Amino acid sequence: MKKTVLFLLVLVFSLHAGGRKIIIDCPVNDIAEFEQVAAMAADFGATHVMISHLPKSRWQWELDRYDPYSNWGMLNPALFKIVVPDAFTGLLPQDYADKNLAILKQRVKILQKYNLKAAMNMCEPAWLPERVWEKYPEWRGPRCEHPRRARNKYYSPCVDRKEVLDIYRNAMAQLCESVPVEYINMLTNDSGGGFCWSASLYPGPNGPTHCRHRPYSDRVTGFLSALQQGAADQGVDLEIAVRYGSGQIERAEVLSVVSELKEGQSINGLTATGQIDAESVGYSFYRSMVNPVIGIPQPIRFVRSLDQAFRNKDADIRIHLTSLQLEEHFRLLEQFDNHHGYTGRAQLLFKTASGMVGEEQAEKLIEVWDHICRATNRLNTLVGDPIPLVGLINQRWLNRPFVPFPMQLSKKVKSYYRPFQFQANSEEDAADLMNLQGFEIINGYSGSLLGKIAFEQAVSGVSAAISALEEIKISDQKNKAEFDLLKKRLRVLRCCYRTALNAIAYQDILDRTDYENPPEEENIYPVEGSQKLRELQNITRAEVDNMVELISLIEDNPALYLELAPTAAEEDIFIYGPDIVEQLKTKIRIMLDHELDANRLYIRRQG
Repeated sequence: MKKTVLFLLVLVFSLHAGGRKIIIDCPVNDIAEFEQVAAMAADFGATHVMISHLPKSRWQWELDRYDPYSNWGMLNPALFKIVVPDAFTGLLPQDYADKNLAILKQRVKILQKYNLKAAMNMCEPAWLPERVWEKYPEWRGPRCEHPRRARNKYYSPCVDRKEVLDIYRNAMAQLCESVPVEYINMLTNDSGGGFCWSASLYPGPNGPTHCRHRPYSDRVTGFLSALQQGAADQGVDLEIAVRYGSGQIERAEVLSVVSELKEGQSINGLTATGQIDAESVGYSFYRSMVNPVIGIPQPIRFVRSLDQAFRNKDADIRIHLTSLQLEEHFRLLEQFDNHHGYTGRAQLLFKTASGMVGEEQAEKLIEVWDHICRATNRLNTLVGDPIPLVGLINQRWLNRPFVPFPMQLSKKVKSYYRPFQFQANSEEDAADLMNLQGFEIINGYSGSLLGKIAFEQAVSGVSAAISALEEIKISDQKNKAEFDLLKKRLRVLRCCYRTALNAIAYQDILDRTDYENPPEEENIYPVEGSQKLRELQNITRAEVDNMVELISLIEDNPALYLELAPTAAEEDIFIYGPDIVEQLKTKIRIMLDHELDANRLYIRRQG
């Protein structure tokens, strides 16, 4: 990626008006990429950079590979994953924490080189393994797992205990001694973390009896203050923004905390004065709606959030960049100069597109972006977790076979995908394509119809983007190669959306099938046969052909198109392995081997 140039002075001054923070959050693979992010952040006047994209805490999943829920927790950094307190020596992995601390120290040195400050994402108070509670039973806090997504119980520490707060304070002081982090964006009541007796804990309000009647605001502010005091012990002025996750958010509970917040504390975007603490620009890969495909720009979506964020002159700004590859988003940041409102956004998009393909073809490129935006927006209307993530990745739609009798597949046959499929309740639920992490967001004929319509429109939108992109003529070979890659990635995305469409349609037919009463076929001529059988056969063939096309697109270099683990050993429930092409070939073979199993369920055609 080219090093971005300086923003216009007007923007730089506006960013720093009132001393607000501008925080850049972009995942990186190595220290060289982190320096790219830091250099870019310094160029356009940012104040902070997130340093907390760390190796997953895979040791948490290794405690029980049969339980998928810890995959959520291992995505998120936590204080004791970086600094192991003396009380937990031998109970938490020291080597993992040491590795993380070394990474953070390296990144802070780079930030200091560019006169930038460190910020971090954390999930707190985060769950700890049972061996901790066996040694310190009085410190056991609330259960914080999702009951329908976990096979085990997960407990976070009780922060109403003075001893526990002292441990957190000392650990934060130890962190800030070498890594002076000045801003923490803290997720709670989600992903394996949470506070005692919060109404938004997944299992419901729970915790130790001794702290049940303590005011919730005291619990939260006391914890945040302990962390801030630990930072202050090292001369660091720490600000913490707490946000609830996907649990049931109790407005009354949040508001009870807001009025009691101390300096440098906020919850769900509100400070003690009721002001919004920060505005967000962009989106994370989690909400990108293009999973698992990488490098798909969404400039219209991005510029809309850019406009909205900078309308608030008082709030801090958090800028989310899903990848260094999305040059379009960097160009928008580079050229933004208070382009507010529909006209302002249109002018910025035209200016950015002109810089990439020239003024004569700028509108055609904007048309490409518009089609992508319409496709992803349509999928955003489906409620719940993003379907491209929980379906195509977590439930392994992309590489698992669609067969009429999934429960009859042997463990050996399923071994390449089942261990990486997010399913906690039962094997019957795991066999259901529409059981998405314990929920059936898409269910029944009407629900399936709406889901299919959404993905049909997404497929159409991506197809239109491909067609518009093909009309753009690029003479520069480097730029042509980049646009050719984007076209190929869009074709890969279209294949992924087709798989989602086929999965919804396939399970809908199985759900409306009578498995208890096999069909009684008679030797009568002609017989039209079952409509369900014909539809199932057509979906099977469509998905097989779709996989053949996908393989042809990615087999030269799968990591150029899909987010993949670097090694097979690092594959998990949130990421496919590098052998994805072989997995897709296995899927095709299994589907073809079991295609005629459907004859056991429906009357066949004779004619």
